[in-house]
Formats: sequence, C-alpha cells, structure tokens
Amino acid sequence: MNVRKNRTFGKKAACLLLCLALCLLQAGIASAAETRTVWSWQFEIQDDNTAKIIAYRGADTELIIPNELDGFPVTAIGDGVFQLKQKITSVVIPDGVETIGSKAFSSCDGIGKIKLPGTLKSIGNRAFSNCKGLKEIVLPERLETLGENPFALCDNLTDVSFSNPNQIFEVRDGALINKEEARLVAFLHQTDNGSYEIPGDIRIVGSSAFVECKELTAVKLPDELEVVEESAFNRCTNLEELILPQSLRRAENRAFANCEKLTGVAIPDALTDMPGNPFMGCIQLAFISLSSTNPRLEMKDGVLFDNEEKRLICYPCAAISKEYEVPEGTEIVGVSSFENCKYPVHITLPSTVKTIGDFAFSNCYSLEEIDVPDSVEQIGIWAFESCINLKRFTVPSKITELNMSLFNRDNQLVEVVLPDGLTVIGDNVFTDCKSLTNINLPDGLTTIGVAAFSGCDWLEEIKIPSSVNSVGTRAFSGCINLKSVNLPGEITIIPDGLFEYCEQLTAVTIPDQVKAIGSNAFSGCRALENPYIPAGVKTIGEKAFKDCEKITKVTLPKTVKTIRKQAFLNCKSLIYIVVPSSVQNMGDMIFNDCADDLVVWVEKGSKAEAYCDDNVYDYRYWDGSEPTTETEETKTDIWAEP
Repeated sequence: MNVRKNRTFGKKAACLLLCLALCLLQAGIASAAETRTVWSWQFEIQDDNTAKIIAYRGADTELIIPNELDGFPVTAIGDGVFQLKQKITSVVIPDGVETIGSKAFSSCDGIGKIKLPGTLKSIGNRAFSNCKGLKEIVLPERLETLGENPFALCDNLTDVSFSNPNQIFEVRDGALINKEEARLVAFLHQTDNGSYEIPGDIRIVGSSAFVECKELTAVKLPDELEVVEESAFNRCTNLEELILPQSLRRAENRAFANCEKLTGVAIPDALTDMPGNPFMGCIQLAFISLSSTNPRLEMKDGVLFDNEEKRLICYPCAAISKEYEVPEGTEIVGVSSFENCKYPVHITLPSTVKTIGDFAFSNCYSLEEIDVPDSVEQIGIWAFESCINLKRFTVPSKITELNMSLFNRDNQLVEVVLPDGLTVIGDNVFTDCKSLTNINLPDGLTTIGVAAFSGCDWLEEIKIPSSVNSVGTRAFSGCINLKSVNLPGEITIIPDGLFEYCEQLTAVTIPDQVKAIGSNAFSGCRALENPYIPAGVKTIGEKAFKDCEKITKVTLPKTVKTIRKQAFLNCKSLIYIVVPSSVQNMGDMIFNDCADDLVVWVEKGSKAEAYCDDNVYDYRYWDGSEPTTETEETKTDIWAEP
C-alpha cells in the first residue's frame, strides 16, 4: 500500500510540475507580448492589466489621449512620449491616468492648453518643461508626487492652480510649493522689477526651480533655508545679487551655475556640503569669501577646497592667472571645478591626485597644457571636452578606460599617448579632434565606442589591435583623410555608419567572421575600390555602399540573404555585380544611379532576376564563375516584344 501511495503521489507531483512548467511558459509568452500597437499608439501591458503609453506616432494637433487601448484602461504616460512634438496645440488626458512620466511633453512649444484628469497622482521630472506656449494649468487635488520642476523653462506660465485644495502641494507667493517638505518646486516667473523674495518657511529650493529665469536680477533667500539643489538657479544670467543665509548647509552641483553677472559670493559657516561646483560657469565670479571657522571648507589662493575629501571644488571663472599649480595633498579635482574657466593656460596637478571628476576642465578654451601625474586612477566623462587649445595629452598608466566625450571637440589636439593597460575607448572620446593625425592603440584594447574618432579630419591611418572585439556605430565616420584601416578578426558586424564619409579610404579588409554590413557603413567612401565581401555575410545594410563612386565590380557570396534599400545607390562606376540565388529580400532602389552599362549577374529563376525585371535593371545569367565585362552571354532585353 505504501508503494502504491508513493507512486500515486509521484504521478500527481509530475502533473503538478508539468502544469507549473506550462504556466511558466505561458507567463514567458505573455511577457514577450507585453508591448502592443493600436493605430498611432504603442503601449505596454502592466502587471495590473492596464496600459502604459510608451510611444505616439500620430500627427494630431488637438491631442485627445484615449482612455483605453485594445480593451486595457490607460493609467500611465511614459517618459518622453510626446517630447518635441511641437505641432500639438492642446492636450486632453482622460480620467484614469495616474502617472505622467519624465519629459513626457517636454519642448512641445505649441501647447497652449492641457487638461489634466482628477485621477492624476504623479508628474515626473520636467514633464512639461520648455512648453513656451503654456500660460496656465490646473493641477488635480489628488496629486501626490511632483518630480524635478515639471514646468522648467515654461517662460510664459504664470497661472498654476489646483482644482481643489491639495494636501501636499500649494501655489503661494508666485511659486509651486511642496508643503510637507517645505520645498519650492517651481518659480512661476512673477517678479517685482526683477526681484523675488522666497517665502520664509521654505527650507529647500528644488532642482531647476528657477532654471533660466532671465528676468531675475535679485533673489532674497529665506533665513532658515538649508538646501539649494542641483541647477536650482542655473542660467539665471541677470542675477546680480546673491546673499547666502547662515542656515544654508548644502549647495549642490551647478546650483548657481552660469549666473553670468555674479561677481562675488560669501560662503556661510554652516555650508559644508558641496558635492560639486555650485558656481560653474559664473564667468564674472572673481571672489569667494569664506570664514576661517568653517569646519570643512577652505580657501587656498582664492580657490575653494573641501578639506575632508581633499577635493578642489571651485576655481573662480574670472581668475586671470595663466599658471596654476593645484596644491600638494589634493586627491580629487572635483566635478566641473574648472568648467568654463577662461584661464589658466597651464595647469599642474600634484602627485597626490587620484581622480579627475566629470566635466572638470570642460570648455577651458585657453588651456594649452596640463601636467597629469601617473597617480591618477580615474578621469570622468567630458573632463577635457572643448579644450580647443589643448595640444598634447599623456593618459596616466593606471587608466584602463577613457570615458565618454573625454576629448570631444578638442580641435587643436595633435598627440595623445595611451597607456598599455587601456581596454576601453568610450563613446565620442575623440569626436571632432580635427588636428589628430595619428594615434597608437595599445594591444589589449577591447572596445572602441560609438563615434569614438568621428570627425577626426586629419587622421590618415589607424591600426586596430587584434584584441578589439567591439566597435561602435560611426566610430570613424567623417574621417575625411583616413586612407587605410584594418579591422580585427573578432568583429562580427560592420556597425552602422562605421566609415561613412571617409572620402579618402581606398581599401578595407572585411574580416571573415563578419555576418552583417550595417546601414551607411561605407556610404560616401568615394575612393573605395572593389571591396571583398567574405562568405558568411548575410545582410548588406541600407545605403551600405552609397556614393562609393570608384567601385566597379562586386561579387556577393552565396551566404547573403538580404540587401536593403539603396545599398549601392549612386555607385557611378559600378558596371557589374553578382547577386546569388541565396538573396531573398531586396529593398528599393538598390542599384539606382549606378553606371549606365551596369549588368546584374543573377541565377535563373532567382529573386534577383525577378527584382531586375520589376525594376528595369539589365541582367545576365551567372554560372558560378567570375564574370567579366567581355563575357558573351545572352543579355536579357527587358524591353523586347513578347
């Protein structure tokens, strides 16, 4: 009996496991089918069987958002769904919607009216930012969450109200305020001849609360203010007067950035927390005063430091010294610490520096030389971007990754020495370094990012190490003098736009491992001659060889299945191309504007033959051998009488 019971249990368990597996399989299928499209609307099905709109491809000017899609009630509008759709003039959001995502309607200049539903609970960061036509808006009483200033850069928005009193938020004294947090969320562009006094009970000025309020010339901060968040007063370009209260304890990165008329500022003793440079880009700021009793901050030769972190916070933009030595003992050159400074011309970093922060020297347009010690272990994104007079740079030996846009637009940079241990060159690192003529990439490099060398006009040759296994889109696009380049054997895809507009590129060896040639990969390579396309390539991308004017002949391998539209458009010298029967998908205008005597060699009964018939291209039958222009074959006369 026991044995029978166990066997019965085993059968039941097996059935249960089978049911569970089927349920999991169905769940997987449901998960894969979560995104749907109905007319102009794309949406996700959420866990509660409601719809979240994630894209809109319509052209309505008076936009009425549906309350349901495919039977699923709409409860959320995702991030950036309507961003930059400037033809929209009015918006009606239906009841049922509870969430509007970050930048959902950002930069919709034409919007003059928005009707929000009473069910709305959350509005994301900058959801309606830069809607220049918006003058008034009524917020619902159920609203619970407001992200970073949803109405930033709405220059004409002066009338914000609530349909009924809200427990968390209120509009008072020309500002949208979070009562629970004593936070000023958004300034509503109401000044008294350019002056504004922040209500006395405010403890936090929120991120971007006053961003680009150019009418503001003076602001009185409340005596009990504690925090000014990131970019709170960024680009208040006419702000001349600023007195920081003694209660202020934290000023975040770019809090007062680009306030171009500020000439001086006094730091109160309570202010000890500066995670970045609050005064970045204040081009007339020459003087920062600080009490010697401040427990954490210190002025050293007119430069602001955090002694606890051994970090340089702010080099005043209006300082005029052409030489500057960062003091010994400094370990961090902080985020944006020199950004937008006209001077110095020459900077020396001490051997104690370990980190150069994001944007640290960005747009230092007079900087010609910087001595970076080998002690540096990390350099942040955009750190030397737009240093247009920087000519040479030696990357410290401990650096393994060059982060995004590190030298972007340094158009006088002629020489960069890379360390042996470098493994990654990130996106846009050398973009538009127009004077760079040569660079040695170290063995061991694995990754070259998106547009990493794009626009390096005078780069003539580059040797890519065999260790590289990833190259980003447009990595060498616009290198108009690049003549030769090798591609490592590990590359399996020629990325989109890799050599686009490399007008002097004459030859390139496509590795045997390559399976696809991306869109615009060689577009505009006017000097490129007869590329060898290896067996294994399955796809020729859209406009892959467009405007390659010196290509005369191409033989596609029998692995190619797809040739996308305009792949060989305007190859004016192309007189023959072999298209095997393996090709099953052919886009529009593949051979348009090629040589007048172009012959497409095809296999009888193939997709390519039908394509040539349909598109009026001359063709001949191919027997598998290499064709020549002298081969005497019966040329199909598509104009012949039947």
